[in-house]
Amino acid sequence: MPARWSLRHRPEEESRQEDTDDVRRLAHRVLMPGFSGTRLPSWLSRAIHDGLGGICVFGHNVESPTQLRAMTDDAHGLGRTLVAIDEEGGIVSRLGARQGSAHVGAAALGVVDDVDLTEQVARSIACDLRYAGVDIDLAPVVDVSSNPDNPVIGVRAFGADPEHVARHSAAFVTGLQSTGIAACAKHFPGHGDTNVDSHAGLPVIDADLNTLRTRELVPFRAAIEAGTQLIMTAHIVFRALDEQPATVSPKVIGLLRDELGFDGVITSDAMDMRAVAATIGMAEGSVQALIAGVDLIGLGNPVLNTPEGDDQDTFRSALEAIIAAVHEGRLDIDRLREAAGRIDRLDRWVRDRRSGEVPEPDPTVDARAATESLLTTGDVSGALQGPVRIIDIRRLRNIASGSNLSVITQALMRRLPESSAARAFDQGPTVEGRAVDGPRRLVLGEDERADVIVTGTPGMDPSEANALAHLLATSPDAIVICTGWVPDTDALQPARRTVRTFGHSLPTAEAVADLLTSP
Repeated sequence: MPARWSLRHRPEEESRQEDTDDVRRLAHRVLMPGFSGTRLPSWLSRAIHDGLGGICVFGHNVESPTQLRAMTDDAHGLGRTLVAIDEEGGIVSRLGARQGSAHVGAAALGVVDDVDLTEQVARSIACDLRYAGVDIDLAPVVDVSSNPDNPVIGVRAFGADPEHVARHSAAFVTGLQSTGIAACAKHFPGHGDTNVDSHAGLPVIDADLNTLRTRELVPFRAAIEAGTQLIMTAHIVFRALDEQPATVSPKVIGLLRDELGFDGVITSDAMDMRAVAATIGMAEGSVQALIAGVDLIGLGNPVLNTPEGDDQDTFRSALEAIIAAVHEGRLDIDRLREAAGRIDRLDRWVRDRRSGEVPEPDPTVDARAATESLLTTGDVSGALQGPVRIIDIRRLRNIASGSNLSVITQALMRRLPESSAARAFDQGPTVEGRAVDGPRRLVLGEDERADVIVTGTPGMDPSEANALAHLLATSPDAIVICTGWVPDTDALQPARRTVRTFGHSLPTAEAVADLLTSP
């Protein structure tokens, strides 16, 4: 009797085990975690072996191109995982997180308004990513920068006109993908009309559906027509569609699939951002996003959002929540299979385009874009010919990009020996040497004077605007270099001499130095 019982029930037990293994494999396939360190941790190596869909590389994971290539080779050698990175150019650059981006950003390209040049810059970025062994660039930003008070998009967007943004978005997608890097248009259905950073809170947009279709969706349609392989959702509430954040909204995802006809991989923005983590919860948000129709769940940056680092716990909690949701009947396993199928298809797309030598990037295209993007007022050409005093008054930190790098100041000081530089505000609180959210104290002296003032978007921050006014009162002829999203010079008044750069990068810094110091 015991033997017959065992034989009779073994197939059912084996079937249950196979089902459990299948669910676990599929749950791995739809996840894309971040991680700490410059080598693959053991938990991540095991996850890749178990079918992990992707890994996301951040600035803290990158020491050098050679180190990054060794790490991506390790990842690819362990399984069919896709390596993604945020390499937008300009202020958001993981390859240039420490020293500055080698490529200009979207706003600078939008100012030049040469779609061929935009495509060439994107192709040059893709060459760098190919060399590093990256598969997916989480770019371009195709949001329309319609709200001047937006704290997180600004110079990351091509501009404020939908058709203008659409042209450059399509060109950027084409440039990336011509070199075998999968593009990811973001942040659907559009993050441009917000005054809240979804890293820090939950933005809500009250615009109507007609505005959505004629403004926000125009660049996404163009990116889809250009063949973008991925689209990233935004953690924003678009009330005309739903009261739920777009990432977990079947209505928003349905709009992307049904009205826009997109059949590629939908990935989420980082689920550890506060718009989700502080409302729905990271693990539960991951489940709800999959139910809504997202295919690849980006878990985020453990070093940014939890400075002590909890990469393994973050991954494990999301993984187990997805598995539990399937067993509870909340998440249909066929939904996981559909998502995994799209990720497998993307993996094949990348592999099919990786034959032959990695093309060389063209450094001249970024130099040209940087030079042509500079907008000036007053007499600034060759205006600096001796040692100068440079004061950087940028106070706000864009969470997506990290700290405000001093590449422009450094370029000027190389050209003008014996110059001096200072910051008007301290870097604020830090954890293990990293700047975190918190107040930045004014350290500017009462009688401080400046020859050059570096500012961001002073109209968004009263403290920075006051610092600008103070310095211009003592130094009315100072040259104001503005790196933020300032479409006109009203926010820089009463400055007599200005240079607007629309972001910062190494080519931008050299272009500014050439402009100001060349006789």
